[in-house]
Amino acid sequence: MQRLTIRRSLITCFAVILLATAILFGLDRVGHTSRVSGITGTIVAREIDKKQVDDPPEAYRVWKQAGYRGRTLVFVADRWESFDPGEIIPTQMYRAYPLPLYNTARRYEEEYLNGVTFLYAASLNKIIRNIVAIVPEQEVARMTEAARKVKNSRIDARGVSITRQGFPRRFTTGAAFDGAGESVLVYIGASYFRYAEPEELFRQLSSAGLLTDCIVLCNEAGKDTVTAKEVAKLNRFAGLIGLPPPSTGSDSRTTSTAATVHRPLPSP
Repeated sequence: MQRLTIRRSLITCFAVILLATAILFGLDRVGHTSRVSGITGTIVAREIDKKQVDDPPEAYRVWKQAGYRGRTLVFVADRWESFDPGEIIPTQMYRAYPLPLYNTARRYEEEYLNGVTFLYAASLNKIIRNIVAIVPEQEVARMTEAARKVKNSRIDARGVSITRQGFPRRFTTGAAFDGAGESVLVYIGASYFRYAEPEELFRQLSSAGLLTDCIVLCNEAGKDTVTAKEVAKLNRFAGLIGLPPPSTGSDSRTTSTAATVHRPLPSP
């Protein structure tokens, strides 16, 4: 009788393990197929979308109009700028929960979109689900100190990982960046070139085997750490990845496949 009971317990445990495995596989499959991307390639591939914009809200609009969903973003800039969402959204919206809160993502997009909030708006609107930030060493050090004060963080040789407001973020340097394990969106701000040369970043991203379907270079107009020198370096980087000069009378640069249809990523 005891042997039969043990056998039943083992069968039950095995069934639970199989069920859990199936659930995890199903969630990963659903998450994978819900991501929307375009044609993928290296940073020099001619087929991928490459654009240079004036400010971060323009980058947000590029992603939104392209229909990207559920993506990892590689964010490159001189610093990580954070804010408290509770200081922006009116208090009465929270008092009227739940209906008004459903409009939070739309409110950020229409009324509060700027160089600090654009990544949060992209997360709320499910354009991005994860951020890998490539920043200078001193900024990684600052985020490491911040991570020591919170529970949901991890510090290792590659950098620091923090989850805030439900969105995971990893901070690393260009030298420590080892890719993202999937095709990503790429945002590169001119401010990063206060501390780095375009050729150095190009080499680091290339050696990491980065794959992407959209690169947005941003002049970060109005940012206090950006001068004509940083924008000139950003333009040099644009040349390295094959982004053509702006057309006559225009400040924007773009190359893309007009016929690209953004679609869910195929299952492995």
